[in-house]
Amino acid sequence: MPKDDTLTLIPAAPLLEERLGAGYFEDIPTTPGIYRFYDEADELLYVGKAKNLRTRVFSYKRAKPGQVSRKVSRLIGRIDRVEFEETDSERDALLLENRWIRDKRPPFNSANKQTEAYYFIHFKPSRDALEFRLAMRIHDETDPADWYGSFKGHAPVRRSLGYLLQLLWMAENEQVSPHHLPVQLTRRLTPMRYLLPLEDASHIRTYEMESAIRDWFLGESCRLLDFLSVRIEYNDSPHSPFRTRFLEDRLHHLKTFYDRALTRYRDLRGDTQHIAQDELDDLVVKAAF
Repeated sequence: MPKDDTLTLIPAAPLLEERLGAGYFEDIPTTPGIYRFYDEADELLYVGKAKNLRTRVFSYKRAKPGQVSRKVSRLIGRIDRVEFEETDSERDALLLENRWIRDKRPPFNSANKQTEAYYFIHFKPSRDALEFRLAMRIHDETDPADWYGSFKGHAPVRRSLGYLLQLLWMAENEQVSPHHLPVQLTRRLTPMRYLLPLEDASHIRTYEMESAIRDWFLGESCRLLDFLSVRIEYNDSPHSPFRTRFLEDRLHHLKTFYDRALTRYRDLRGDTQHIAQDELDDLVVKAAF
């Protein structure tokens, strides 16, 4: 063998199996349930669900350095023991997983534990303005009937409300260019509170768009977007390619948000107007089954 080829490559060994021993995994059930990883200090690190506990946990048992993400490698490096809890079905496992994550907030779980990702949207018309708010709770000094949600997802909710405010302002003020938008509506983050002034001969009020806005937040009608499209395009003559792209991009995003989030919220909420933040994930699971 040439001298340069004397380097021997040693296959990496499974980290978790080396630490806990192969026999540690022999009694894992094959039923649905959840599994919990703890470290040496008995701190809960991670909660997961599985349709088949043995199959799922074996994926950690076989994990080798360089074959999994850094986050998984760090998690495996701290695991000292594993707990299992069997359930009657995969649905029950998902619901149980949600409860553990919400209550204990394990450091290696990311989904379903951050309340910052759940928003309520406030909409209230008055004689001379439309008031919008974005919040993680219903404000005590307000009427709960003016709030909609909660909706999940920091980025899609804030971006959608921001786009809606831009188009409402343009339609009300007969502006077709986004360059004329107020500075507050051009910032990267949507304002948490915004008052849209209405003129005496308001287009929004003339076309009874206040009810259309409510119906949109409730996931019951998308006619609001038709109004915005017609009002803004009506004033755009001749058409500018940039303005057309700007309008089409925002209308497409809002239609997608309506189809994926607002109609789902309508189906989940039933006879109530609000869904509590700690109930939303459970309702999504139940709807899936």
